[in-house]
Amino acid sequence: MGLRTMLLSSPLLSSPLLSSPLLSSPMLSSLLLSSFGALTLLLSTISAPALAQGGSGGSDPSDRDPRGVIGIKLLEASANRRDDPRAYLYIVDHINPGSKISRRFEIENTSSSPQRIAVYPGAAEIRDGKFVPSPERDANELSSWVSINRTELVAPPHSHIPLKATITIPQTATKGERYGAIFAEATSPAAPGAARNVQMVNRVGIRIYLDVGPGGDPPSDFRIDRLTPGRTADGMPVVQAAVHNTGQRALDISGQMRLSEGPGGLGAGPFPAQLGTTLALNASAPVAVVLDERLPDGPWKVELLLESGRVHRTVTATLLFPGKPASWGIPALIDSSWPWILIIGLATTVVATLVLALCLFRRRRTRLT
Repeated sequence: MGLRTMLLSSPLLSSPLLSSPLLSSPMLSSLLLSSFGALTLLLSTISAPALAQGGSGGSDPSDRDPRGVIGIKLLEASANRRDDPRAYLYIVDHINPGSKISRRFEIENTSSSPQRIAVYPGAAEIRDGKFVPSPERDANELSSWVSINRTELVAPPHSHIPLKATITIPQTATKGERYGAIFAEATSPAAPGAARNVQMVNRVGIRIYLDVGPGGDPPSDFRIDRLTPGRTADGMPVVQAAVHNTGQRALDISGQMRLSEGPGGLGAGPFPAQLGTTLALNASAPVAVVLDERLPDGPWKVELLLESGRVHRTVTATLLFPGKPASWGIPALIDSSWPWILIIGLATTVVATLVLALCLFRRRRTRLT
């Protein structure tokens, strides 16, 4: 069982498709939030399935659950975010009060039987570094601003159903960012042997990050404060980065790490950062990179690249992994441009002092005259 992603031939014209196996997930058992755009409900006893970044050819049909899946995929991005990868995964936009936007998306049914699907908007929130649906659909105003051209449908076997969502912002809307999702939900009969009043509910969705206010889109930015080496309980080397959102929009963090100048001149990587970290405004959260268990303790030169949409930040540092499982080492010293900053600061101070001295000299000369 697992989640799959698919990409069309051009990455600028498509977004990954997140799918959910049919007849396999009891309603509201636990929630997995993918940083690649959609949400799915899964059994709490099932380990979190991995999300793969699809290539241009899409996922291998032989890897799919034979019972079929339902999926949802965004088909277009905002015109002013053509260079923002997040805008092809989620609905990410800034809108002035009194404005309206629309987005095309599609639902896919890869099963061999028709699926009755409900499509609806719902509120969401960012909590403890995760994007999570709110218990109530109308927990914020966003769900009442979203309309969908079809809210109930029957998807034929092996079909793609195109849909359209419209978001209308009232003139009286207050400034701020709202979070939500467009959900597609399929309900199936209980599995054999289950209680009669138990139904299987499969739900996938597209996240919405909507900022409302006058003017243009607020800036997005973040910083990487420190890197801490450690080992997991089973001895895997891991690096934890402390990331802080310094901008005015929520962020979804992804990235990778490379190692170099290790013992004997070894190098390794890239290793992907664990997905799923979402940073609210002025929030901090850890981002972990799990490395290969065969790596020696070091010391290592590491380069960490993290990104969220159009924002990219890179830091380098030297670190040494602890030898014991379930332990943390000494936080690494992050290399920075402080020497150049100091040089520029000193030069600026010298120039300012010379200018002030010249002004005082001229003033004194004028008084003597």
